[in-house]
Amino acid sequence: MAEKPRTHPSRLGDSATLKLPGWRRGVFPFACAVVVASGIGLMSGEEPRTETGGAMVLIGLLAGALFLFATNALNRLQVHLDREGLTVAKLWTVRRYRWDEVSDFTVSGRGSARGAKLSYVVFNADRGTGIGRAMNRFLTGKTQILPVGLVFEDGSGDAIIVADVLNAWRERALKHAQRRAPKS
Repeated sequence: MAEKPRTHPSRLGDSATLKLPGWRRGVFPFACAVVVASGIGLMSGEEPRTETGGAMVLIGLLAGALFLFATNALNRLQVHLDREGLTVAKLWTVRRYRWDEVSDFTVSGRGSARGAKLSYVVFNADRGTGIGRAMNRFLTGKTQILPVGLVFEDGSGDAIIVADVLNAWRERALKHAQRRAPKS
């Protein structure tokens, strides 16, 4: 018996969460640790540069600690789905969208054929600042961008699969709303 695709209504459930995998949550703190190590190196070299090195150590420690706190304690950089809509938790903002106020989800990317391509899941919604929406539209053609690199709780998924599943959640909610609407 073939397994049903992730977009099949019977597999959508009542809620789901898309998160950054552990290794992606560790990349930025690792980069911050490199900055800290470089700062320590500047402070302890033949010609110590204590001001520059100290600033690098402080910035690296603060940035790494804030990122770890935001992603682990505050559950940022994730998307929570339920039957009513989705909650997008970016590093600095948390926004709730109902399924009927978002457009279809598509994939947009930046990069060259020879280099790595970064794929974004994007959609339209009338939320956020005018500048942010305008910048997103300029970069991707849509007004909203989900955090990059999100996967399902089991660790699977890429941008194309995530967009397909989000469209399935949206489609199911809109069909359910049509059935419940009074007929005139």
